[in-house]
Amino acid sequence: MEDTGRRRWRSLTWRLAATYSLTTLFIVVVLGTAVHVLTAYYLNERLEAELGAQADFYAVYAAQLARDERALAGVAPTIVGFFAPQADLNVRFFAASNGALLATTEDIGSQPSRAALMELRYRSPTVFTAPSLDQPHRRYASAPVMAGDLAIGVVEVSRSTQGIEGFLATLRQILLVVLLMAVAASLLVSVLLARQLSGPVLDMEGATRRIAGGDLEVRVRHYPANELGRLAESINHMTERLQSLDAARMRFISEVSHDLRTPLTAMKGLLVNLIDETDPGDRSSLQIVERETDRLIRLVNQLLDFARWQGGGLTLSCGPTDIVEMCSTAVSLSRPAAEHRGLELETHIPAALPVVSADGDRLQRVLLNLLDNALKFTSKGGRITLIVTQRQEAVEISVEDTGRGMTDEELEQAFQPDYRGPGGGTGLGLGIAQAIVEAHGGSIGIESSPGQGTRVWFTLPCNNRSTSDNVQVTS
Repeated sequence: MEDTGRRRWRSLTWRLAATYSLTTLFIVVVLGTAVHVLTAYYLNERLEAELGAQADFYAVYAAQLARDERALAGVAPTIVGFFAPQADLNVRFFAASNGALLATTEDIGSQPSRAALMELRYRSPTVFTAPSLDQPHRRYASAPVMAGDLAIGVVEVSRSTQGIEGFLATLRQILLVVLLMAVAASLLVSVLLARQLSGPVLDMEGATRRIAGGDLEVRVRHYPANELGRLAESINHMTERLQSLDAARMRFISEVSHDLRTPLTAMKGLLVNLIDETDPGDRSSLQIVERETDRLIRLVNQLLDFARWQGGGLTLSCGPTDIVEMCSTAVSLSRPAAEHRGLELETHIPAALPVVSADGDRLQRVLLNLLDNALKFTSKGGRITLIVTQRQEAVEISVEDTGRGMTDEELEQAFQPDYRGPGGGTGLGLGIAQAIVEAHGGSIGIESSPGQGTRVWFTLPCNNRSTSDNVQVTS
């Protein structure tokens, strides 16, 4: 389950969807942050400009009513109580000489803000020593009250920033909602778009995998005339070309195999006559040539069966078949090669086995192929064992060896017709053997591990067909 989930998240669809969603999320976050920062900057700048203008207005207005610091102290209470409440401002006047608070719209303390302190220090008061004090959530601006060239006081204008902060908090909530909605919408659109883009790719990936597995009938459906559409057309054209080449290859194999079988059969007849007429002391060499000729004939028949199987024209001629006789004959044909290689060939065959309805010639070739493979991959001094076992309604025939064994990769590809293992060979035998055994209603399998030898087995039903069956085998 965990591997399936990991593969799902690594799939092209989810990777594209995640890319689109994360890109959208990044863009929305950047835009939202920019909107919030710019809005806050604009509101603060506007507030500072407004406060500065108000401070200049009160400074000019107070300068028109007061010509000295004493007069300013008298008119300051009237000024702060007349205009400021209507403008939602807090106005304070400070004496220029000592920084004393002269008047305030509402009590927010007697200490000046940093803005007012800068104006007071600029005028260098001799008595004022108190530090500045800016209250939180307020913004300040100040201006000097001038009487000619002499500063008689400082006016400070401030306003609460809670309205701006409340507006920005609401803006953040709105941006968060917009962000969540944008992410949800982008995720939905991204998944749909990713599926639309990855669907053709996955379709073509599945088609190419089937083509690699030997299915040359598969075709990719048509897509719009874009890069994906042209790629689909190229895959279909490639498949058609491969199908044509495969058909030509099968025709070539069939024709060559047929042409080879005729002279080999003639050679076989001549060798039999020569062996009969040759002195016993000279027969061993001719018998070796006869065995190799038989092997060549089997290989040619195997090529013919392969071509017919691939073309859907391989027909089984089933009849009564004695399993004991078939296995004994196969062992007799393989024993000289085993002795020549220094191998021990054992058999465990019950004396009585049921007669099955089968194509005896082809089953014998299957068994000889299994024995040949065991001989090929078993080192000198090894042992090969042919075992026949009576099951409930079937007969199991197995060939065991003490050879090098097979890797997992070799096991997966062993029945592929075109697979050639490390030991070489035609690469056809097991694939055709599987087709022939399964056509008889049986099954075939391999058990092996590196260094532990190999066991190849197949089963034949005892009551699979009548004696007159002719079975068409297709690939």
